Amino acid sequence: MIQQEKKLYTFENTDWNLDWCYLRHPVAEHYHLESDKLKLKGTGVSLDVPASPTFIGIRQKDFEAAISCDVSLSNGEAGITLYMDEHHHYDLAIRQEDNGYKVVERLNIGDIKSIENEVDLGSDNHATLVIRASHERYSFFIQADGKDILLGTAQTKYLSSEVAGGFTGVMIGLYAHGEDALAEFSKFKCEYV
Repeated sequence: MIQQEKKLYTFENTDWNLDWCYLRHPVAEHYHLESDKLKLKGTGVSLDVPASPTFIGIRQKDFEAAISCDVSLSNGEAGITLYMDEHHHYDLAIRQEDNGYKVVERLNIGDIKSIENEVDLGSDNHATLVIRASHERYSFFIQADGKDILLGTAQTKYLSSEVAGGFTGVMIGLYAHGEDALAEFSKFKCEYV
């Protein structure tokens, strides 16, 4: 029998216990894993510290990929992160603010933490987040009215083991951050082209 290389990863065709992993020691009650969706309860622990944020991830297996997920949020922040370690990660997330919700594209490279772009969602607490990966760049989008709106791009090399160190490679993570943050993730798809 010839082994077929898997090109498409979804909640439905992956195993939470085999394909997905956590950072350090997860608090089990912050994760509600279902066959077609994921619910996360955030805490005050962010992705920027060497602790155990509310995070579950799957390994990036190839350079060329299209990653997307529907994210709904009440309180705090939740989204997709391309995670190498606490000092090297790119985040595309929905964040609650005093006057509503925003989608933010944030780059974290060493001591540099920069919000590159923001899109105001008003009172809408739901968005489809899309990341396209290539050999050279990650491109960050929000999907609205059937169209992908580009927020920005970032070089892949800053998440590489040559720059960031380490040996595990990039994780495609889903996370929630903030006290009382509640997030639901659905229609997750990572497709390698």
